[in-house]
Amino acid sequence: MRIVAALVLILGFQLTCMAQDSVQVSAPGLKELYGDVVPGRSVQFNSVLTSSLILRDTKVEEWPELRSRIYKRITGGWGTSPVLYQPTVNKFEETGRYVNLGLTHIRYRFHVLDDIWIEAVCVLPKDFKETIQYQTILAVHGTNGAAGKDGALGNPKNRSYAIELAQKGFVTFAADLYGYGAMLKNTTQDQVYKSFYEKYPKWSIRGIQMLSLMRGVDMLEQLKFVKKGAYGSIGNSLGGGSILYHTVVDNRIKTAIVSTGVSPLYTNIYRIMGRGKVDEPLRAEKVAKDGIPPYETHEAIALCAPRAVLFLEPFNDPYNPDNMAVYKAVYDASAVYKLLGTPNRISILVHGDGHDTIDNVRDYAYKWLERFLLIGK
Repeated sequence: MRIVAALVLILGFQLTCMAQDSVQVSAPGLKELYGDVVPGRSVQFNSVLTSSLILRDTKVEEWPELRSRIYKRITGGWGTSPVLYQPTVNKFEETGRYVNLGLTHIRYRFHVLDDIWIEAVCVLPKDFKETIQYQTILAVHGTNGAAGKDGALGNPKNRSYAIELAQKGFVTFAADLYGYGAMLKNTTQDQVYKSFYEKYPKWSIRGIQMLSLMRGVDMLEQLKFVKKGAYGSIGNSLGGGSILYHTVVDNRIKTAIVSTGVSPLYTNIYRIMGRGKVDEPLRAEKVAKDGIPPYETHEAIALCAPRAVLFLEPFNDPYNPDNMAVYKAVYDASAVYKLLGTPNRISILVHGDGHDTIDNVRDYAYKWLERFLLIGK
């Protein structure tokens, strides 16, 4: 009897799965939503759940074409940029120097596009010498309004990456993200964004923020004391997410630390349809239309390959409660790293300290930067 009962349970489970997975032509509206279907055959309802970026027989030489297609979808989701996301020689100027925590800080402002300028600070190591070219690391702040770059320069302490890495001998670079920091001195973020979309109605805040980070690196390329062509980057929250997408479009970023910055879109639709409407309007419009984002987070991670990326992700992040989706995104993208023969260049440190980077987590992250920037493997 127990065997019979077990068989009934298994059969019932299988039938239930078939009922959930199969699509019948007779079901109303399904053809309009999903195209042609075959009665009784399982169909993937939402293509975003198909996480495979490569197949078992995908060849290394096929990846560049696949990467190009994904890249177009991601940057296309950011809208139409007036310029390409490519390096250039831009204008910049030094606006002052000061000493804090025993380290020299240099204030800059650099040109991004049209009348858009961004303020930034370079922090020099303690024993700085003009004749040496230093390995340089970008430290990107999180969501903090008018504080902007100060979020990486000592406040809050657990995210003062620019200070701590300068103390370790790096030159560090902390810039305001567009819509934060100095540009809010006499206005509000809402007004800044409103003015932006009046001038660039087909673009996005994500797009201008990524272009701004690229122009920051363009400025660094022109500084005599900066080692050219290979940079590190680190950031938390908004800063972590910004670093991920900056690494996608800027090959000069050789290693990145993404802290609490992975938010798989299919489990964060509430964000896309909330704040995401401001950050990426076209993406929100597509989700409202068919429920499917133009790209997924694991695809962005895969585009960073074969450059080294470490993810710092808590299992108790209040701003991203579905942590299993985060781990899966990193795991799915790792298939591309394996394809390219660099499986050791993608890693994830899971911790239980919430939306932050406490001392031992930062120590691990800094060692990762040193490993792949200074040692190289």
